[in-house]
Amino acid sequence: MSLPPSIHPGRDRFRLRLTLGCVAVLLAALVAFSVVGLAGIPSLSATEFDPETDHEELASGPSIHDADLSSPPRDEVRDALVIAAEDGRYEGTIENASDQYTFLGDERYDFVRFEGAFYEFDADIDGEQVVVETTERDPESIADELAVDLEDAPEPIRETIETGEPVEYPGDTPGRMIVVDDGTYYVVTLGPPHHRSNASMEWVVIPAAALVAAVGALAVGGLWLHRRRGAD
Repeated sequence: MSLPPSIHPGRDRFRLRLTLGCVAVLLAALVAFSVVGLAGIPSLSATEFDPETDHEELASGPSIHDADLSSPPRDEVRDALVIAAEDGRYEGTIENASDQYTFLGDERYDFVRFEGAFYEFDADIDGEQVVVETTERDPESIADELAVDLEDAPEPIRETIETGEPVEYPGDTPGRMIVVDDGTYYVVTLGPPHHRSNASMEWVVIPAAALVAAVGALAVGGLWLHRRRGAD
């Protein structure tokens, strides 16, 4: 005795699997599109900091290379920095010392954070011959030198500082900036304020959503082929 079509177990299981596969594809698409949409809108955010104590925030400002937080310098570069920090000057040979391999020749940087202290530095590179001169600087003096007054900052930067919330920046995105407002310092960067992990989360969610979508699509396709072969 055959079962009525409306209660056929195999058909019900097929419909359930097909429905679950479609739901997986739709959910993954919604997650991926929402995250990509948020990541695709350039935004600025401001983080208040004290130059004397919040050295990581200061080092994220313009013209400062953070040798303590970024990839560790090569041994030759570290040795040169140690000597320059102690004696104020290093003169010697460093292989591949150009700006393509070290920060020393990079014109973007005038300061370096190294082993917890800040130094103004100047590097003269001629092939592999390198001269590095350093002067230790008080962190607040660097912040004063690099800071822009709030009233002189672009409108979106003033808005993110005054509201404390990220602000969309549809134009050409500015570089890192330090802004001072009545003795209070802010570092302005692209993306969320410091100590948040939205950007890292995007790198986790997007691949995960893509994987779920792929599995769901394969499931739907496999069930459809299985159903078609059964019908044949």
